[in-house]
Amino acid sequence: MSEPRPPSHGDWDCVLEASQVYEAELAAGRLREAGFDCRVIDQSYRQEPLPSVRSFAVVRVLVPAGRADEARRVLSEPAEPPEDAEDEGT
Repeated sequence: MSEPRPPSHGDWDCVLEASQVYEAELAAGRLREAGFDCRVIDQSYRQEPLPSVRSFAVVRVLVPAGRADEARRVLSEPAEPPEDAEDEGT
């Protein structure tokens, strides 16, 4: 049985669901660098002391529906370190 797809929003498809805004923003930045138009939708609900409950903590990354499969492929590939990144071994 295949995994259920995240929801669509009009002409935009969800390619990633995260529990934190920064995770979604990092993925969106990677997609933008690859030439995608994308949106980050924060649908999380926060009220202390509510623990991090998945149904209350959803941040979605959306891309145009016609490029969703391509965007998922980009996100599934390992990220390349920045050119100016220092080697941890030095």
